Amino acid sequence: MKKMTRLATLAVVLALVLAACTSTGGGGDLNLVTDGTLTVCTDSPYPPMEFELDGEFTGFDIELMRAIADDLGLELAVVNTGFDPITSGLAMEAGDCDVAAASITITADREENIDFSDGYFTADQSLLTSDSSGLNALADFGGSSLAVQTGTTGEIYAQENAPDGTEIVSFENPGDLFTALQAGNVQGVLQDIVPNAEYALNNSDTSLVENYVTDETYGFATKEEGAEDVLEAVNDSLAKVRDNGTYDDIWNDWFG
Repeated sequence: MKKMTRLATLAVVLALVLAACTSTGGGGDLNLVTDGTLTVCTDSPYPPMEFELDGEFTGFDIELMRAIADDLGLELAVVNTGFDPITSGLAMEAGDCDVAAASITITADREENIDFSDGYFTADQSLLTSDSSGLNALADFGGSSLAVQTGTTGEIYAQENAPDGTEIVSFENPGDLFTALQAGNVQGVLQDIVPNAEYALNNSDTSLVENYVTDETYGFATKEEGAEDVLEAVNDSLAKVRDNGTYDDIWNDWFG
């Protein structure tokens, strides 16, 4: 009888252990905006990094974040908040999301407001022009208009390197840069090379005319305080998806 009691006790203990493991799975041990879900802020459209297709968010950043969520046993939810609320940290502080994925270059200024994950992507700046403009270099833009996105490293590069007489037009929404180019309101777009190259490939009346080596590194972002567990989990999962080949698969899907 004693033997049976001990076995029964052992079974109960094992059941409790399994229950505990189950309760902390699916990110249950993380401080999340929504239990069981990794909520991600982004700045869309910014193809091929983040954009909507058939009502769903996708792109390199989003699919990489989806792989991280899968590794953590979490669902993925994406919220389009815009770039400034992300880089200022306001979106995360307000509880709009747990982490941001928006092709965010890691800079010292931004690190005053947000914490970054390990780097996951390297990019340069570039210049896209309309073929009808006849402009083939940034040096030609004196007296012409150049579109940039507000608060980005592209805007800073344009301010520091465009020739005198260049009208630098800043837009909050990344999609508005290309709209202005097509409308003839600006003659060029200066921003990260990936979206400019994507646009040039799909619009035969535009050309990617210059590339500026800036060796920028993108990172995912969290709020400065209170999200240390989320940041650690994201870094751990990012390392896993790199090691197991998932990162390379996603890279090849979008850039292969």
